[in-house]
Amino acid sequence: MSDSHSNAPHRFWMVKYVVWTFVVGGLLLFFLVPLATHFLLQSGFDFQSMSLWLDATQFCQTIAMHAFVYLWITFLGSCFASFLNVVAWRVPRGRSILGSSHCPHCDRQLALKDNVPIFGWLNNDGKCRNCRAPIAVRYLIVELLLGVIFLLLFLAEVILGGVNLPVRPELNRVGVEFVLFTPNWFLILTFVYHATLICGLFTVATIGSEGRRVPKRVLFFAAIFLIAIASTWADVIQVPWTAGVMVVGDWPPDQFSQTSLMTITFGSVVGSFFGVVLQWLTVAGGNREQNRTQLDHSFSISPHLAEQSRGTSSAFASLLLVGLGLGWQSVLWVSVIAIAVQWSLQRLAWPASLTIQKIVTGNPSAVVMFATIMHLLFWRWQMPVQFWLSTLNGG
Repeated sequence: MSDSHSNAPHRFWMVKYVVWTFVVGGLLLFFLVPLATHFLLQSGFDFQSMSLWLDATQFCQTIAMHAFVYLWITFLGSCFASFLNVVAWRVPRGRSILGSSHCPHCDRQLALKDNVPIFGWLNNDGKCRNCRAPIAVRYLIVELLLGVIFLLLFLAEVILGGVNLPVRPELNRVGVEFVLFTPNWFLILTFVYHATLICGLFTVATIGSEGRRVPKRVLFFAAIFLIAIASTWADVIQVPWTAGVMVVGDWPPDQFSQTSLMTITFGSVVGSFFGVVLQWLTVAGGNREQNRTQLDHSFSISPHLAEQSRGTSSAFASLLLVGLGLGWQSVLWVSVIAIAVQWSLQRLAWPASLTIQKIVTGNPSAVVMFATIMHLLFWRWQMPVQFWLSTLNGG
């Protein structure tokens, strides 16, 4: 069976050659060229005559170093997407997340290079290496999506010095060189904390896309990871629960404090409440859309709504994690953005929007994830320190 497809044209035949070009180019640029330059200098070449060569080499190395960091962060995000896809598929079905991946068609264990995110799908032309059965393109899409999200968050919170954060240190230098040689661990840990939150939301949204309830184990472990990071590095909690309500002093704290605990607890409660409200609004809006479309005989979303009625915890789980990780103030912003996005999508008139409306109606947690990303990227402008932190450090 596989031989009959072996001569089929490969749409992504250049992928392997591009990867090898990057690998060989990196070895030449960072190892062989410096060795050759050192040998030439030791052989008596005049430094002045080599200045142009040295400048060009340094420029190329700088560009390559930037590209490597950005590609690595994107690849890291796609690796998490690949693993969380497994979690989202196996855990709701009561299966263990341990063990190797198999082809769903021929049940053959996938090779290591087939499991490499993005590259594995492209290298095999979106098909199983053994039986040549097609592999859904959604695996490629979600891996690219989470990779790009990681990159955007890393650029804002680390490379640009936390330009999006309400509370951030004063930095004289920003950029890749700053991160590699004089890293600011507050910014790096803050990125790790927010990336952990996004991974939790991604898992919930992936489960919700199948109309399933979010298992308690998934929500529990996502919450535990967030609490563990926040309790170990208390300054990753940006906005205390008292901000915007009363005077805030001595923030951020040096260690996990009672205010930190109250921020997590109160945020979780408010997030849970707004999660229930958003879920109710989603189902109510979906029911109205179902009645309208049944009268028009255009399309029906009742099966999707029926699935969602049995999985009403997706928005609840998502906003609970948002409240736990970012605080009740962020829950308000994320809820407003999510409701605005849902309201806008449900009123789009172009034909392709019908599919989007079905997805949004059945999976509000995906909208919450999008709203959270938008909130994080523009957090500083949504929550000016002068307002939300009233009088910083009691001044």
